[in-house]
Amino acid sequence: MRLCEIVLDGQLAVDLSDSVGPLRRREEAGSTVLSVPASDPAILAQVLEALESLGIGVTATRQVEHPEPDVVEPG
Repeated sequence: MRLCEIVLDGQLAVDLSDSVGPLRRREEAGSTVLSVPASDPAILAQVLEALESLGIGVTATRQVEHPEPDVVEPG
């Protein structure tokens, strides 16, 4: 599955699931990485808009292949 990862500087203290639905989320080297399906650009746009409205900066976005089973963490 191809994913778009959104890398945030630091840990995300808010739950975005109310505004954009469940997200894949993990902590990596002091950053929070959110993942959305690359096949749905509308979801990516919603997540980026929600982050911007909250004043949360995005460090990077990238597309990756994700061979592992997806785990969605509840908000």
